[in-house]
Amino acid sequence: MASAQKIVTVDVGTSTLKVGEFALSRGGALTLLRFGVSELGLDPNKEENRGPHITQTLSAVLKAQGIKGRDVMLSVSGQSVFIKFIKLPPVAADQVEQVVIFEAQQNVPFPIDEVTWDYQMTPSRGSGAEAEAVIVAMKKDVLEAEMAAVEDAGVRVRKIDVAPFALLNAFRYSEPQTDDCSLIIDMGARSTNLIFAEKSNFWVRNVPIAGNQISQSICNELQEPFSAAETLKKGKGFVSLGGVYADPEDGDAARISKLIRSTMTKLHVDINRSIAHYRSTLGGTAPKRVFLTGGSSQLPYLDLFIADKLSLPVAFFNPLRNVNLGPALNSTQLQKDNCYTGEMVGLALRLAGSCPAEITLEAPTLAARADKKRKQPYFYAGLVAWILLFVCLGLYYWQQINLATQTANQLRSQTSSLQGMAPQIVKLSAQNDALRHTLDLAIKLGQESNAWPAILDALNAKMPPGVWITQLTPAYDPRAEAPPAGARPGGARGFNPPRGGFNPGNNFDAGNRTTAGLEGFDAPSTQINVLVINGLYHANDKTTVVDAARLGDLVSALADLPLFDVDKSKTSATLTSFETPDTRPGYFAQGFSIHLKLKQPIDLTP
Repeated sequence: MASAQKIVTVDVGTSTLKVGEFALSRGGALTLLRFGVSELGLDPNKEENRGPHITQTLSAVLKAQGIKGRDVMLSVSGQSVFIKFIKLPPVAADQVEQVVIFEAQQNVPFPIDEVTWDYQMTPSRGSGAEAEAVIVAMKKDVLEAEMAAVEDAGVRVRKIDVAPFALLNAFRYSEPQTDDCSLIIDMGARSTNLIFAEKSNFWVRNVPIAGNQISQSICNELQEPFSAAETLKKGKGFVSLGGVYADPEDGDAARISKLIRSTMTKLHVDINRSIAHYRSTLGGTAPKRVFLTGGSSQLPYLDLFIADKLSLPVAFFNPLRNVNLGPALNSTQLQKDNCYTGEMVGLALRLAGSCPAEITLEAPTLAARADKKRKQPYFYAGLVAWILLFVCLGLYYWQQINLATQTANQLRSQTSSLQGMAPQIVKLSAQNDALRHTLDLAIKLGQESNAWPAILDALNAKMPPGVWITQLTPAYDPRAEAPPAGARPGGARGFNPPRGGFNPGNNFDAGNRTTAGLEGFDAPSTQINVLVINGLYHANDKTTVVDAARLGDLVSALADLPLFDVDKSKTSATLTSFETPDTRPGYFAQGFSIHLKLKQPIDLTP
């Protein structure tokens, strides 16, 4: 028994709550270990919240029976669910589910998104018959409230079944299979479930006539409160057989028995109507035997009344026929409560293997749990992957640290051996710097030695006909750029131009042109950054006439060369002055002055 699987089942009826604990062996055998039943204490004439009563009653039964299982199988009353058997049009197998969904939307009397529902295909009756299915639906809020009340007692719902289908599974497990049709009358407090079982087919109908209707009729007749009427029903009630049978001496008992017979007669009418519908509409056969079960089926003489009305053999259903009984059970009490064990056995069988009826209602909470459970393997796989990633990273960094430590030790040993060579390395480095400086100076001098030929060639190439240079003076413009820090200025103030100046030729008076264009410049001492060019151009109609605009073209041509820093948009900054025949009439040539900045200054000292 230690290796057997424990199963805890809970059936919440209209007025009673039943709890069972089973052991399922490896071979599939069921053993009932503990069982308890208790009234919920609800008055059907009052609108009461069932939740607290369910929680309190379930907690008390679990404690009294010593049942400690956490996961439970739950069944809900057939009176609170919608059950519909439908026939399906002939469609392909892969389209059956779509047809069933459509039928559910058409038949369920609530918006389909407000209910939780399930369906099961049932065997067709006869060859070539239409496919059949049963649709079972329950409002989500009602189911969720029922489940929450159960779980508030400290358990967790594993699966939710419906009472009449659980009872059908127990019947198939307990009673020998026959080809005849059997009728199970499950009489509860608020309604009676009629279950037709024929071969592998079944049909279920819920009739709103049961124990509470009997109590209500007693309450109305005797003007007693419902609780007192319920006590009278259980204490003095029985089904009057009528006819030649004498009434009891107790007047209350006689009145109550006639009230019960009247109610049972109404139930008999509904049973006959259900049998007729089963035979005519569904193509079933008439029942050959009847089984009674449920809390209200314990009324004395009910079996005789049903047998007389239906003219059929009637027996009390024994769900524990093929169930082993544990040593802790009270056999006397269990015999009295045997009518409550059918749903318990059916719920336990759902975990033992396949069953004839496998309807499961998933409350939103159960659906969320199932979705979470489906995702758990991926979550754990991701967690393991992260752990492995961090382990691999840890190993990698540990190896890198060891490698770095080894390398550091090697470098430390090499450093200590190289430290003795440091003075020699410093000396060689200083010698290398000196040689590099000398080489840079030599390269620079070589470049500057080629600067003047390049400048003169460029000037000669760009000089237009009729224009010639009379004087080219190297100078230093202190406004061009600030001298480097610690260096002395490029020139000394008080420029002393070279002797000679302009050479005007025939009619020129050169006396005032020796310093033309040199104002504001220094005599270069360390650097040349500007060339002051004085020259002449033909401007006499007796010779070749050169327009003064040609001087602007000369400046633009020089601006295109990479040697000179000339702004074409500011020609006057380069062509600083020039003469015209209007300013100096009668002269053979006119003078001009150009300040030509060098892009790369020429150093005069190495």
